Amino acid sequence: MLLKHNGDLTVDTIIKIARIMRPRSMAKKLEGTVKEILGTAQSVGCTIDGQHPHDIIESIANGEIEIPAQ
Repeated sequence: MLLKHNGDLTVDTIIKIARIMRPRSMAKKLEGTVKEILGTAQSVGCTIDGQHPHDIIESIANGEIEIPAQ
């Protein structure tokens, strides 16, 4: 059974989730963990601040959205 989520989360919420999941992540930086969480959000159909999660990943990559070091 495939579950789909149709909610909308904020970038701040994604960062909080990433901090909780950080010990389980293989990413070197929190930014990488945030991107992992965004990938999961994309898989389940969740939007971030009304945008597609991949658009948020691109905004992080080009410096429009800054992710704290910790």
